[in-house]
Amino acid sequence: MGNYFGTYSRTLDEKGRLQIPSKLADKKTKHFFVLKGFEGCLSVYEEENFNALVAKLQSMNFLDETSRNFIRLTTSSVQTLDVDSHGRVLLSKQTLDDYRIQKEVTLIGVLDHFEIWDATSYARYQLQNAGNYEILAGKSR
Repeated sequence: MGNYFGTYSRTLDEKGRLQIPSKLADKKTKHFFVLKGFEGCLSVYEEENFNALVAKLQSMNFLDETSRNFIRLTTSSVQTLDVDSHGRVLLSKQTLDDYRIQKEVTLIGVLDHFEIWDATSYARYQLQNAGNYEILAGKSR
């Protein structure tokens, strides 16, 4: 399982292709699973980590309405992104529109996956949350 860390700025090309940083994907990676993330981003998983996420979803109680809604929203958003020979993935126009992703993007490592953010949205997220770092650390224990 991959562990993901760091922040990377990228620019989408005119076709919506995104160059994945080598620290987030090695040359053996053939595809990723992308799905709805939190706070408006896309969450991107390698197969092994994606399978672990699916196992967590399968352990949820589908008879519980909240769990069922989360499972549906999550699984219905899943797409496979193939990595081309240049280490790029193609984000569809529909995906870019749905997640309001413009030309400039920020990728951040988040332990078992990485996220794709519109650069402006991520900068706004940083401004809203960075000042609360110590408070967030205390609440997350």
